[in-house]
Order: sequence, then structure tokens, then C-alpha cells
Amino acid sequence: TRSPLTGLWLDSHAGGHFAHVLRKTGYDGIVFTGRADVPVYLWLDDGRAELREAEGLWGLGVDETVGRVRSETAPKAHVASIGPAGENRVRFASIAIDRDSDPWRAGMAGRGGAGAVMGSKNLKALAVNGTKPIPMADEGTMRSIARDLAGRAMKNPGVHSHRVLGTAALVDPMNRTGILPCFNFTRGYLDNAHALNGANLRYHTKRDVGCFNCPIVCGRVVDSDGHDTKVEYEALALLGASCGVTDVMDVARAIAVCNDMGMDVITAGGVAAFAMEAAAEGLLEPVPPGETLPSFGDSAGQVKLLEAIARRQGVGDLLAEGSRAAAEKLGGEAFRLAVHAKGMELPGYDPRSSWGMALAYATSDRGGCHQRAWTVMPEIDGAVERFTAEGTARIVKTVQDERAAAYSLVVCDFLPMEVEDALRGLKAAAGIELDEAGYLEAGERAWNLARLFNRKHAGQAGTEDTLPPRILDEPLPMPPQGKTAVSLTPWDLKMMLDDYYSLRGWDSQGLPRESTLERLGLAGTSRGPVLVGREGK
Repeated sequence: TRSPLTGLWLDSHAGGHFAHVLRKTGYDGIVFTGRADVPVYLWLDDGRAELREAEGLWGLGVDETVGRVRSETAPKAHVASIGPAGENRVRFASIAIDRDSDPWRAGMAGRGGAGAVMGSKNLKALAVNGTKPIPMADEGTMRSIARDLAGRAMKNPGVHSHRVLGTAALVDPMNRTGILPCFNFTRGYLDNAHALNGANLRYHTKRDVGCFNCPIVCGRVVDSDGHDTKVEYEALALLGASCGVTDVMDVARAIAVCNDMGMDVITAGGVAAFAMEAAAEGLLEPVPPGETLPSFGDSAGQVKLLEAIARRQGVGDLLAEGSRAAAEKLGGEAFRLAVHAKGMELPGYDPRSSWGMALAYATSDRGGCHQRAWTVMPEIDGAVERFTAEGTARIVKTVQDERAAAYSLVVCDFLPMEVEDALRGLKAAAGIELDEAGYLEAGERAWNLARLFNRKHAGQAGTEDTLPPRILDEPLPMPPQGKTAVSLTPWDLKMMLDDYYSLRGWDSQGLPRESTLERLGLAGTSRGPVLVGREGK
């Protein structure tokens, strides 16, 4: 869809079991156009599709919505739904896949506001139930590939870390290397992060959950005041460290609100941190007057603020627009406190400490996103030199193309899978044969198509590859005691962008050249000098 938060191209992925069961209904996917006259949900049962009225579901949270839909359809139906945030068109509303109280891993298509798009269509939920076999070009080979990948996963040390600690295993290394965003990206570490790390989450974990047929089982569910809540690294970084909330159980309470209301925890954390700092600077006043706004570390106030955002109540109505739009409306120095790229709040890796992520954020087709190219671990492991512009563009471009191809297959980041595995799987599943060059070119083609889409629908803002003032103007205090600091200057970013545009075959304005489009088989996709870079310009 097109993101309500950024105005850019948006795809949003989620784990769980929904996609597998959808495929067993006999369909590859579902496309919704237009808008229903009244709230509805779709019931898809082994190929039989029915739109049902959902007046009685409107206003309910995700947990109750899933329960009610299953009671009206099938007890084991898998449900994609929105909460009040999506209904109220909060611009970073998410689509929830099942619910955290289920015995399997729930998912969240979180980034960019796809839940608000569902809300705008009066679409409350989709429920699927399927028993049909999934046709494959070569089922025997596919089963062999699956066994091989599962075996490799169980022998992989990185997978072992995820099996024991979940994604919260990242808290300690990010904090130790100055990459963890703290207090709205004003420093890269917490003095004492033990209460926020994977070991403390492990202590509080009620059960482990995994996606369909997955041996990694990376999900960690805790009991948060009687509510099952899945806790992940990104929430610990943004709702936790960036908001000064430093205990996993306090963060879990904020996650529980976001998950039931249906909001992206990354942007919600970014917006909450923005509000905390803006209030402290006297730039944001409570609505109505007399109310109080939370400060850093106020976990109870944070929960109250998140509920107000989801329901667009008081100051929450302004913050529901995202930090960029809120800062523009507040004026003055508020723009310096909004930490985003192209309107999407940054995730849990400070780009001043990871220059690969700086370039990845700046050039991402959907805004401040870590899923297009994640360079963090190679940088801190020493495989890639830190704090240098040299060679960074080639790394980021290569990873972006590979990930665009891989995500077109819909695969998990945590699976230790090589390109050769993807090619074998594609042939076994669909009978499509590609070599590695063709596979990576498919990713490059997708990247260029998204670029053209953004320029067409968002104008120059859609291809404005930059980072916010806080990142480019302010040094970042580093651990252990903040006595040293690192900086990423506009000149550093420009050097990386110049290299990146050259490698991509784009002009100096970041637009694909005609020759690049022709090479990728995209000639004629977008016409005119506004959309296509001219040769030599």
C-alpha cells in the first residue's frame, strides 16, 4: 500500500501462521480496493470468501476482536485485524496477526501505518481457514531443502542466541558499542542496562513461541499484569531505552497497549520520546490544560500517553500524526527533536554509531527502516570498518538488493540461508529457475521500481535521502561514561550518497538513469524528465 505516515511505498511483513494458512485456502494473496459502506471483515474458508458486517467489532482491541471473530467463524482460524488505532487512522497503526495469548507466535505488520489503511476501508479483520494442499513444482526437493535448513539452523550459534534470549540478545552488544538509542537519541548507551537485557527477559519469560514450522522459536512472551505480551528488541530499544524506561516489565506494559490498540512499537516509541523531550523543553503543552505529560523514565505516564494516541484523545491527536508532522505543527525548535527519515521514526540503531545504517536509513524506500539493509553486526564484529564512508555504499547497495529479492520470497532474517538455498527453493516451489545474477537483479529491479513510485507519488520528498538534524548536527556520547563522542556530518553522508548513486546508476539527484532502467527491463515504466534521470546529469 502507500504509507499514511510517509506518503511513500509501503510493504509490511509479519511472522506467525496466517500466511501459511492463507495459502492453504487456495489463494496466494488478497487485494482490497475501495471502501466498505459499513465496518466489515473477510472470512475466507477453503476458497469460499464472505464479507461479513463487523459493526459489533468496531472499537474493540485486537485481543477481543480475534476471540470474537473466531467464535463467529472457526476456533482455529488465523486472524489479521486492527485495533482502535487503525480505526482512528493513527498514521502508524499496525495490522496484528492473531494475538499474543495464542499458543503460537503472533505477528505484527507494524511499520508505516498499514493498519490505518485498513481502517480507512472500514476493514476490521481478515480470518482464514484452509486445508487444501499447497501445490509445488517439486515437493520432494522442497522437503529436503527444509530439512537441510532446519538442521543448519540448529547448529548455528546465532540461532542458539535467539533460541535462548530471543531478539533481546541484541540489547547488551548494542549498549556496549554505543548503538542503543537512549533518551530520544541523545546518547548511545544506558549506564545500567541489565534490567532491559535478554537475560532479564529470559527470567520473566512465561513461554517461548515460534512461527509456522520454525526451529528458531525466537518469541518471548511474558505475563504483563495478566496479559500475555511478546517482547522484542525493537520495543526494548524504542519504548524502553529511548524513553528512559529501563526495565523489561515496564516496557512490556507499553507493548501490551500498542499490541492491543494496534500500533507500531517502533514509531510509538519514537513519538513518545519526542513528546517527552518536547514537553521538557516547553515546546509541547498538554491538551486539555491541567493534564500532565510524561518525562523520561515515567513508564506509567508513557502507557497513558500511548492510550491517548491510539484513541486520538487530547495531545494524542497531534502525536497520532507522527513526530515529523507533530514537529511541523509545533514549530520553533521542535523539528530538532523529531528523529526520522522521510517521516518514519528510526529503529533501534543509532546511525552515528553505525554508518552503514546511516546510509541505509537515508536511502530506504519506506523511510527510517532497518529491514532494507542491516549492517550493524558486521560493523561491530569488525568484518566492516566502523566510522568510515569508504566502501559503505557498496555494502549497503549489495545488501539492499539481496534483501529485496529475499523478501520477495518472504523469508525470515534469522534463518541462516544463502542465495543458493533461495534459488533451489524457488525452483522447487514454483519451477522458476534463476542464477545468482538474475536473482540479485530482481532485487535491484524492485529497488528501482520503488524509487520511481516514491518520486511519482511524493515528489522530491520521496527521494530526499537525508537524516534529521539531531543525527547530522549533534555528537553522540559513547560508552562507557560518555567521555568520548562520535559524529556523522552532512559531508560524511554526502560522500556515501555520491558513491551509492554512482553504484546504482542514478543521477546526482538520486533518480535512475534511462540506461539503468533499460538494463533492468524497466524502460518506459516512468516517463518524462521529472521521473527519470537524464544521462550525464
